[in-house]
Amino acid sequence: MLMKKKEKILIDIVNDKCPITFVKTKIALEKLLPHQYLAILIKKGEALEGLPSSLKELGYKIVKKKELKSEVFYLEISRKI
Repeated sequence: MLMKKKEKILIDIVNDKCPITFVKTKIALEKLLPHQYLAILIKKGEALEGLPSSLKELGYKIVKKKELKSEVFYLEISRKI
Protein backbone atom coordinates (compact mmCIF):
# COMPACT_ATOMS: atom_id res chain seq x y z
CA MET A 1 0.00 0.00 0.00
CA LEU A 2 1.38 3.38 -0.99
CA MET A 3 1.28 6.18 1.58
CA LYS A 4 0.58 9.63 0.25
CA LYS A 5 2.84 12.39 1.48
CA LYS A 6 1.05 14.91 3.67
CA GLU A 7 0.42 18.24 2.00
CA LYS A 8 0.79 21.41 4.05
CA ILE A 9 -1.82 24.15 3.79
CA LEU A 10 -0.42 27.39 5.22
CA ILE A 11 -2.36 30.40 6.45
CA ASP A 12 -0.86 33.60 7.81
CA ILE A 13 -2.93 35.14 10.60
CA VAL A 14 -0.13 37.22 12.13
CA ASN A 15 -1.94 40.50 11.51
CA ASP A 16 -5.35 39.26 12.67
CA LYS A 17 -6.82 39.53 16.15
CA CYS A 18 -9.17 37.31 18.15
CA PRO A 19 -11.75 36.07 17.28
CA ILE A 20 -10.81 36.34 13.58
CA THR A 21 -7.75 34.14 14.15
CA PHE A 22 -9.98 31.34 15.44
CA VAL A 23 -12.57 31.77 12.68
CA LYS A 24 -9.98 31.66 9.88
CA THR A 25 -8.25 28.65 11.44
CA LYS A 26 -11.50 26.72 11.92
CA ILE A 27 -12.64 27.39 8.33
CA ALA A 28 -9.27 26.24 6.97
CA LEU A 29 -9.39 23.08 9.10
CA GLU A 30 -12.88 22.22 7.89
CA LYS A 31 -11.69 22.41 4.26
CA LEU A 32 -8.75 20.04 4.73
CA LEU A 33 -8.63 16.86 2.68
CA PRO A 34 -7.45 13.56 4.24
CA HIS A 35 -3.88 13.99 2.93
CA GLN A 36 -3.51 17.58 4.19
CA TYR A 37 -2.62 19.31 7.45
CA LEU A 38 -2.83 22.95 8.46
CA ALA A 39 0.14 25.14 9.30
CA ILE A 40 -0.43 28.63 10.61
CA LEU A 41 1.69 31.66 11.33
CA ILE A 42 0.35 33.47 14.39
CA LYS A 43 1.49 36.33 16.58
CA LYS A 44 2.34 35.86 20.24
CA GLY A 45 -0.37 37.07 22.58
CA GLU A 46 -4.05 36.48 23.16
CA ALA A 47 -4.61 34.58 19.90
CA LEU A 48 -1.71 32.18 20.48
CA GLU A 49 -2.74 31.63 24.10
CA GLY A 50 -6.38 30.83 23.33
CA LEU A 51 -6.27 29.04 20.00
CA PRO A 52 -4.75 25.69 21.10
CA SER A 53 -7.30 25.12 23.89
CA SER A 54 -10.21 26.11 21.64
CA LEU A 55 -9.04 23.70 18.94
CA LYS A 56 -8.50 20.91 21.47
CA GLU A 57 -12.12 21.28 22.59
CA LEU A 58 -13.15 20.70 18.97
CA GLY A 59 -11.02 17.56 18.62
CA TYR A 60 -7.95 18.98 16.85
CA LYS A 61 -4.36 18.63 18.04
CA ILE A 62 -1.37 20.96 17.79
CA VAL A 63 1.41 18.64 16.61
CA LYS A 64 4.16 21.24 16.33
CA LYS A 65 4.75 24.67 17.86
CA LYS A 66 7.85 26.67 17.04
CA GLU A 67 8.87 30.29 17.48
CA LEU A 68 10.13 31.51 14.11
CA LYS A 69 11.15 34.99 15.12
CA SER A 70 10.32 37.39 17.90
CA GLU A 71 6.57 37.36 18.47
CA VAL A 72 5.74 35.03 15.51
CA PHE A 73 4.98 31.34 15.95
CA TYR A 74 4.46 28.45 13.55
CA LEU A 75 1.83 25.85 14.49
CA GLU A 76 0.97 22.58 12.75
CA ILE A 77 -2.52 21.30 13.42
CA SER A 78 -3.67 17.76 12.70
CA ARG A 79 -6.87 17.08 10.82
CA LYS A 80 -9.79 15.86 12.94
CA ILE A 81 -10.26 12.11 12.69
